[in-house]
Amino acid sequence: MVYRFLVIILVVLAGCSPKVTLQKDQYLLNNQIFRGNKNITTDELTALLPQKPNKKLFGIPGLTVSRWFYAGGLPRYERKKPLWQIELDSLNARYERINEQLPPNSRAANKWRRRSNKQIEKLRNRIENGTWVMRALGEPPVYFADADARRNAKKIKDYAISKGYRAAQVGYELDTVSLAKNIIVKYFIAEGKPYKLRKVDLLTHQDPDIDTLIKRNSATSTLKAGENYQYNNVILETVRLEKLMRNNGYFGFNRQFLLPRITENRRSQTGGFLIDTTVVVPQTDSLFRSIDVLGLQVNYPKGQNRFLSYRFSEVNLEVTSLLNPNLVATALPKSEDFQNINYKFADRYYSPKVLNTKILLRPNSLFKQEALDETYRQLSLLDQFRFINIDTDTSGNTIKANIRAVPHEKYQTSLEGGANVVGSNLPGAFANGTFRIRNVFQHLENFELSARGAYDLQTGLNGLLFFPTVEAGINASLIFPRILFPGKWVGKLNEKGPRTILSLGFNYIDRQPFFTRSGYRANMTYSWRKSQNEFVNFTPLDFNVLRTRDKSNEFNQLLDQLFNQLGSPLFYSFLDRAFVSSMSVSYVYNNDVIGQNKRARYLRLFAESGGTTLNLLRTQELPLLKDYTTYKFIKTNVEYRRYLPIRRNSRLVFRANAGVIFNYGQQGAAPYEKYFTGGGSNSLRAWPPRRLGLGSAYPNVDSLGRPVFIRAPFTIGKDTLSYGSFDYRFEQLGDVILEANLELRGRLFKFYGDINYALFIDVGNTWRLPTAGFITPKDQLQNPNFALDRFYRELSVGTGVGLRWDFSYFIFRFDFGVKVYDPSRRFKVPTNDGGTTIVDDRYLLPRFSFKRDSPNFPVLNIGIGYPF
Repeated sequence: MVYRFLVIILVVLAGCSPKVTLQKDQYLLNNQIFRGNKNITTDELTALLPQKPNKKLFGIPGLTVSRWFYAGGLPRYERKKPLWQIELDSLNARYERINEQLPPNSRAANKWRRRSNKQIEKLRNRIENGTWVMRALGEPPVYFADADARRNAKKIKDYAISKGYRAAQVGYELDTVSLAKNIIVKYFIAEGKPYKLRKVDLLTHQDPDIDTLIKRNSATSTLKAGENYQYNNVILETVRLEKLMRNNGYFGFNRQFLLPRITENRRSQTGGFLIDTTVVVPQTDSLFRSIDVLGLQVNYPKGQNRFLSYRFSEVNLEVTSLLNPNLVATALPKSEDFQNINYKFADRYYSPKVLNTKILLRPNSLFKQEALDETYRQLSLLDQFRFINIDTDTSGNTIKANIRAVPHEKYQTSLEGGANVVGSNLPGAFANGTFRIRNVFQHLENFELSARGAYDLQTGLNGLLFFPTVEAGINASLIFPRILFPGKWVGKLNEKGPRTILSLGFNYIDRQPFFTRSGYRANMTYSWRKSQNEFVNFTPLDFNVLRTRDKSNEFNQLLDQLFNQLGSPLFYSFLDRAFVSSMSVSYVYNNDVIGQNKRARYLRLFAESGGTTLNLLRTQELPLLKDYTTYKFIKTNVEYRRYLPIRRNSRLVFRANAGVIFNYGQQGAAPYEKYFTGGGSNSLRAWPPRRLGLGSAYPNVDSLGRPVFIRAPFTIGKDTLSYGSFDYRFEQLGDVILEANLELRGRLFKFYGDINYALFIDVGNTWRLPTAGFITPKDQLQNPNFALDRFYRELSVGTGVGLRWDFSYFIFRFDFGVKVYDPSRRFKVPTNDGGTTIVDDRYLLPRFSFKRDSPNFPVLNIGIGYPF
């Protein structure tokens, strides 16, 4: 029935394709196809062509729904356009008239300009791009022009030549048979033999200093023997040589002295690479042609026969007044020299000793462009200055560096509020507030005081009702722009953007009518950037004091039930008093740039040791903790992601996540927050949040160890019972987690932002580790523990589709997940003759249903941002 419905929908949509009025010799561009390209990818060639055929819904020919929306809005646009133009002219005239009457730069004038500019831009957008339907949902028809095809063929040929196929030939053919008044353009590419580099000599053979520098760094050259001679690599090589020179004292050097024009057949030129294309190598000419790079010809500045090496003569830092940023240096009242750098301050004082660690420029040191850029970056990361500028004044072969900074406001507040969407809970409300004081002790420290309050309706412990939850918290942090630790070795991290964060916090949760919980936290964290894409966090001290009060009888009974029937460690997470101490370290590598569809990787390594300090002390030495439950555990977690672009607006994302926690304390349990859980919007999306696992065990059992369902089995045929959804009311806390996700992302259309789709497959599960030797309940579960000989058979599988509304600054996400394989749905049921039989219901995809009590009801996951 569903498939018939889909077929009917597609037929109706195809019938709704717009009827575009075409001239006698006018055609619509239906598709562009490439043939013959063996080494140059189709995606590369597609990106060269500015004409893109109208988008087809699901890629089905004829379903150009976007063109239908455009044609539907066209009559109203043509009728309204003259009226909009009159309105725009009137608004422009009114804007000029009122703008002349208002005082310049006044508050009223600025407010008027902002409002008027918004109205003007809105009208211009309508006039130039059409109605909202035409802009958001529609696309104008894309027509074929023979001149475009000729230009495209030349573009493709030029691109092939630039990739090293200098004998490439490109032609095209038109196909008007497949669809009436539609054209498919087929481009035929004959790449020919590639031209490869045989010898690469980048020396000038006239400047010994430059040649020595180039020899020392030849390994990083983009021109390498054996590779195709590509024009893009020539450009990259000029950029590399420019950076190399400017990072070794040659301040006046730029790539214009290395013109990227190619000199062939040993002809001379004023600058650039000397290239010989007449090389004959009989052994390889049948496979590829050879090219030699004979050297580098440098064009010296006028009146010079060499490049000068520059050093810094002076380095000055001036921090002006926020109220008077144009205050000249001589008028600054505070001046101080520290390690040969002169510091001048207006109305605020900043420690020169700390600033000195952020400035990489030094008098008498060789000029390095990367040191100048890193100085700018380091000063910007301090969150102390609104504006930073570095001027360089040359005299002879010396440089005077003047760093000028305008400070931020010393005091800053921010407030925000909105809807709170968490997992399967009902949306609630939240409010956050932050108060910041900059340069608290005049050593560039920042003090931050933040408060948060939230109210939402969370799933009740019976799994069916929603109960109000109130959460409030306050946190105070002191942020230092350096590592607070004795020893000279910490100075090596000064160029890594180091920070030390000391924080104290309090959190309160009131989950009516079950319990109230409060917690005090104190921690110390070191962080630094190992490289451009690598980040390290080390938390040597993290202390938490937890108090659970007002536990209802129902809640205590539930904890006992979970412990006795399911062996859930949740019992130990809600003891009256608990003390949690730990130290942790994390490493993150991430070269994924938001907004860019490029190949990228993400790796996160995490390790934590809980109760480490307790191992060094005897219990009698900690009288303050004698009434508190303490925990000892070791936790590790590894997460890896891979981003692969498929086309311009689509990418394939892979994620793997693995972790284990080993508890060696008296209870054999860890704090609630430290366990691994699966399911939900960032895990296996076909399972409710935190409800995946454990292993192949049932998510809930009765006193006899039998699985609990949402409702009793019902008859679907003669003597045949159907079993619906398991009872997922309880969270599953695991010691081991294994997850893998594969997701295809692409764009559908625009609607106040990009409407994107996702197709995904999720695989994984959570397990417990054996707890022999510790206090354990009677085992009521089958196979909840991790075992090497069967874990691969206990991997749950889910799949689904998603919609993402991308506003650039944030993404609103809807993911619908359905189960494919559930290892826990194999159970014994009684028969009429008093015996038992096995029901194997693990392969659940055929049982997909929109009935809520079905075993494969789709799970809706709502989130902000991408899942990974």
